[in-house]
Amino acid sequence: MSPPAPTGRVLGAARGLLAPVYGPWTAMALSLGMVSVALPLYLAEVGLSYLSLSAVLTAIGVGSMVGGIPAGDAVARVGERRMLLLGIGALSVTTGLLAATDDFAALFALQFLAGVGTIALRLSAQTWIARTVEIDLRGRLLSSMGGIRRFGLFVGPLLAGVLIEWFGFVTTFVVAGLVAGLGLLPMLGAERVEPTRRRERLPLRLVFARHWRLLLLAASGPILIMAARRGRNVVLPLIGDDLGMSPTAVGLLVSISTGADLLLFPVSGYLMDSVGRLAAIVPAFSLMGLGLFLLAGADSGSGVALAGAVIGVGNGLSSGTMMTLGADLAPEDSTSQFLAGFASLQDWGSILGPLVVGWVATVIGLAASAAALGVIIVVGLVLIIGIIGETGRGRLATS
Repeated sequence: MSPPAPTGRVLGAARGLLAPVYGPWTAMALSLGMVSVALPLYLAEVGLSYLSLSAVLTAIGVGSMVGGIPAGDAVARVGERRMLLLGIGALSVTTGLLAATDDFAALFALQFLAGVGTIALRLSAQTWIARTVEIDLRGRLLSSMGGIRRFGLFVGPLLAGVLIEWFGFVTTFVVAGLVAGLGLLPMLGAERVEPTRRRERLPLRLVFARHWRLLLLAASGPILIMAARRGRNVVLPLIGDDLGMSPTAVGLLVSISTGADLLLFPVSGYLMDSVGRLAAIVPAFSLMGLGLFLLAGADSGSGVALAGAVIGVGNGLSSGTMMTLGADLAPEDSTSQFLAGFASLQDWGSILGPLVVGWVATVIGLAASAAALGVIIVVGLVLIIGIIGETGRGRLATS
């Protein structure tokens, strides 16, 4: 690839994304970070089994998967800005209501709707960047979204742990909902610009008729990567809880993992834009796999913290990689619809990951579920290398 773009161009492009993209994305990241610790502990507190617990945690992935294609088509119809507002509003309301019930069906429904809101926000933000940012800037600006997500997963668990211990679950979920709602504020004050050009919009049926083969091949590895990522968010706090750690300690444990990867998202973006996408992807997911195998063998809080740190370093190097792959492959005449199909296929992993943790933990044990996730991420990496290859150098056709 050519040398990376000057810093001035990167900062200029980033400034234009602050209000319409990075503001709502930050609010979502903080809210989801709080829920990542609060919800598993709440479900365990109300007495749900591992299988029921994993099903509720999977529901956000189901909502994201089911809502992805309609949301992507809606972005093409009504524009990125409106869908960003709808997405962050849905996440705010559903998160705030989580502690209002301990009924399995109601909790599943709330998480499902949260998933729909999350995918609407994600596709709108990703489409905005894909349509307005040159390819030599894209890796760094999308990795910044990954960095913001990791910031939320660093601060959110700490905040959730303290709130649970001092005020309980109801207050924690209400605060998480209010935090998500803050994402509306920068959007309301931003200039009403829509990057999507309506004349480029293709009918949804035609998009998938043209690009179904590319979608299926390109998403095969990312599905497994998403499964391991989502599953580790479940198994890490559960192993900490199983070792007798307090909610505050569990929150700190998750934050240690996230803090390690929070520092590395600029490295991911630089590598993708200057060396190639695989230069970030290969070491990132290799380290995550190693960390998951270490987690499987951990028998103390310090062992879990070490494994979490290794996973975190790998996850930091992977920041924005899957979003960048999707943006690289998306055709110009159907960006949001293609990204919706890619995301919906990838989000099968969000369903698979927690279910693998729940099933393996029930049949064998929590440690074995961490090892299963390690195997899954290694297979996903092999598929990405063998099928997708180096998108930054244009080696995979987009038709």
